[in-house]
Amino acid sequence: MILKVLGILDIFIALIFWIFGVFNISFLSGFIFVLGIILLIKGVVFMTQLSIASILDITAALVIISSASIIMPKVAVIIISLFLLQKGIFSLLS
Repeated sequence: MILKVLGILDIFIALIFWIFGVFNISFLSGFIFVLGIILLIKGVVFMTQLSIASILDITAALVIISSASIIMPKVAVIIISLFLLQKGIFSLLS
């Protein structure tokens, strides 16, 4: 059950980050920062399993947090969003 909730959270963060990054919606920057912190906490909590997914979660979270203050290249936004989206879909399917 918790895996499904975390998968939905990954999909939600991916969609919001994609909308924020591709369309340059600046009033979402505070919300993006909070979502990045949530993703960072999730990555650190599951870091005890030493999985590559947790390391990539932490990296994605740091990129998302930094995108709240600087403009990220659209390629980086798309790659991070696709990673989180596929991770969330795989979590829902398992």
